[in-house]
Amino acid sequence: MPLLHVGWRVVVPVVAVFALLNVGALHFVRDAYPADPFKSGALAKCTAGDPGFVRFFSDERARCYARQPRQTGLVDPFAADLSKN
Repeated sequence: MPLLHVGWRVVVPVVAVFALLNVGALHFVRDAYPADPFKSGALAKCTAGDPGFVRFFSDERARCYARQPRQTGLVDPFAADLSKN
């Protein structure tokens, strides 16, 4: 019985560490390769424009996103040309 108790004391921490490392790795990869089209396109532009750019560093990704103009589908009513039509 004591061997079984010691076994659980070893197995549970090992499984917990493995799970935490796996979750951290998934988060790390998802940040480096985002599904958001804006972020994905911005990272592609930064990678093509700067050979020293590393997408795995969060500060470099943040600077890259800040340099890209955010395009929206909204029209500014003050800039729209209303004379057409």
